[in-house]
Amino acid sequence: MLDRISLDDDQLIFDTQSLDMKDVHEFLKIYGCHSPENLDLIRHDLFLLEPSAWDEGYVPFFASAEAMWHTLRTRNKKPEHMHIIGMDEDQSASISRLTDLYFLLRETLKTLCHNNGDESQTLKYVFYSSKESLLTKLEISYLIACDDLMAIIVDEKGIKHAQTMHAAVMADEDVHCEERRHVMRETLTDFLKDEKDCNIRVIMASISNFYKKYNERYKVYVSKFSVNKILTEIETDCVSFLGKVQDAIMAQQTKAFAIPGGIVVAGAILKPATTAWDYLVILVGLIISTWMIISLNNNVVTHINLLADEFERSTKKYDDIVVGVEEIQEKLEDSRKKLSTSSKSAESKLNTLTRVCWLILILVSLVLFKRFLET
Repeated sequence: MLDRISLDDDQLIFDTQSLDMKDVHEFLKIYGCHSPENLDLIRHDLFLLEPSAWDEGYVPFFASAEAMWHTLRTRNKKPEHMHIIGMDEDQSASISRLTDLYFLLRETLKTLCHNNGDESQTLKYVFYSSKESLLTKLEISYLIACDDLMAIIVDEKGIKHAQTMHAAVMADEDVHCEERRHVMRETLTDFLKDEKDCNIRVIMASISNFYKKYNERYKVYVSKFSVNKILTEIETDCVSFLGKVQDAIMAQQTKAFAIPGGIVVAGAILKPATTAWDYLVILVGLIISTWMIISLNNNVVTHINLLADEFERSTKKYDDIVVGVEEIQEKLEDSRKKLSTSSKSAESKLNTLTRVCWLILILVSLVLFKRFLET
């Protein structure tokens, strides 16, 4: 039925000849005419330009693209229906994409902006950004002429990019929504910094490029967040490994108290010892005690080396990080130095303890041998 609508002396007329008026009314209701019976019908010509018969006074039929744009450009959202008389399908599809993009960006900018301007800033979205104590004001006008709109070329890919960004800033229930809004405001400021005329037209004409810049900036933002998380993980791993090394040293130091205890026991046993068997039992007992402590020391040294290797393996997963790589490498190097210093100190202490054990074993053996010769 759309082909029955024509323009006659600034009047939109619906030719109802040979049509059932019930079908005509149903058709008009689909397009938002809540009271088609209030439209003037002269013979078989139905006059459509009666705002009171339409929802919100909006008549979705236009004589030209200019007339359509003059009506649509200041509305808050794209109407469900609009039809330009005499326009072919390709042109209609192109205009539909342009209006889709326009209103998607309008709603996105409205959500991002700090205010909608005042009487001196009509049809503008106002943004404020602060960097190094310098406050910057950005005004983006959404007033665009019909010819400028029609000169913009946008494809389905561009529409999808606009929809993706629109969804990103409108998801209030998402805990990361505010971060995405912050990143998009920064992208807007950077994207329009060299533009003398900050108009929505500039963004529409380069929507895919704008989306790419936003996406890159958001990935950097997420990566920086991940870097901080990685640095915390490295610090936690380092503290954990250092704690394990310290625990191993403390455990061995506790066991080392068996050495002076063994000497005391050996001295007490030596007094009543008179036969070679007595001295042999004392010597064997001391050798076993020394062997156990030295073996445990060696095991702990091996365990510490394994901890260092495990720390290296656990940090390999950060090798592919690109953003923040210097910070991560510095943190890793610092953690490696701490772990290496602690490991070397622990190994030195345990080696000293091992040498003391050997020294005591040799001294006690010499004493036993001397006592044996005396008997």
